[in-house]
Amino acid sequence: MKHLLSIALCAAALASCCGRSEEIPGIKDFIKDDFKIGVAVSPSTVQGMEGEMILKHFNTMTAENVMKPAQVIQRDGSYDFSQADKIVEFAQKNGLTMRGHTLVWHGSTPRGYMNDADGNPLTKEQVMEKHENYIKAVFEHYPKDVVFCWDVVNEALADEPGESIYRTRSPWYQAFGGPEFIEWAFRTTKKYAPEGVQLIYNDYNVVDPAKLDRACQMLSELLEKGVPIDGVGLQAHWDNSITREQIQTAIDRFSALGLDIHITELDLTCFDNYHGNGAAERQKIKNSIHYTDELADAQAAQYAMIFDVLHQNRDKISSVTFWCLTDRTSWLNNFPIRGRLDYPLLFDSQHQPKKAFFAVKDVFTKK
Repeated sequence: MKHLLSIALCAAALASCCGRSEEIPGIKDFIKDDFKIGVAVSPSTVQGMEGEMILKHFNTMTAENVMKPAQVIQRDGSYDFSQADKIVEFAQKNGLTMRGHTLVWHGSTPRGYMNDADGNPLTKEQVMEKHENYIKAVFEHYPKDVVFCWDVVNEALADEPGESIYRTRSPWYQAFGGPEFIEWAFRTTKKYAPEGVQLIYNDYNVVDPAKLDRACQMLSELLEKGVPIDGVGLQAHWDNSITREQIQTAIDRFSALGLDIHITELDLTCFDNYHGNGAAERQKIKNSIHYTDELADAQAAQYAMIFDVLHQNRDKISSVTFWCLTDRTSWLNNFPIRGRLDYPLLFDSQHQPKKAFFAVKDVFTKK
């Protein structure tokens, strides 16, 4: 009875938010068949009120952290899938699909993974054997009918103009003596992935012209060699400086390579973008900013623009995923300043829809 009452109270609160009296629809209901619509979750998210929100609004999920190698691979070399299993079981029980995230990423490589028991660097061949065993175990563990794609390689590209095209400080780049690890990762994953599972390259800031050039160069070279890459993930950690033209150009260029497009980690920071030229300014602001009506209006307009572009390109896009459910749980509350609040999502810290929610809804219902 208490559970039913809490749901009813939540629905009533949602209905009165922002002066909108109509019943709040699920995001998946107004996006319909344009593309899968998803959210990044943790084991604690898939229960209670937040679990109900996921079921109301989304049809796919990404594990924010617990499917990453550093969370699965233990110090003794064993694998612990128990935290990820809580999310997978929720998906299975409720008919949701999942994006797998991720198999090869410098930011989630366990400490000492590239070394032997004495701390000496493993050879490239030893690293290949070790991680192939991991990839094989991943696909043996997760149900074939739940995970529809995997971010195989994450963030292999460099950021700044004048640098190498690749992130040369990555332990993967160093272990392989170059970017061969990218090709190896996709070919190895293809050996074990069930038929129909999409293999994705995922990176941030690829709407930036310089990084977009790098991404297209890398992907076109790999595709010419027959590397099995099905799509590209645009992480979409964006701000109000991102333009319609930037998004459209990226979609057009990746589509021209024959790649499917996933928007994988969408949120809109209320600070300057934390990549590129905005990074230095963002780190100077130590305190949380006040989420004013003016800021909410600007964010809503930006979200409306983004989803209008995505709607217009729905034939090229398979899925769109928000990176976390509400402002309360957003990783941006701690990045790059620990404890500083941000307000980047469609739902606020009280689980209520914001102006941005209704702006996105209007894109799909006012056509």
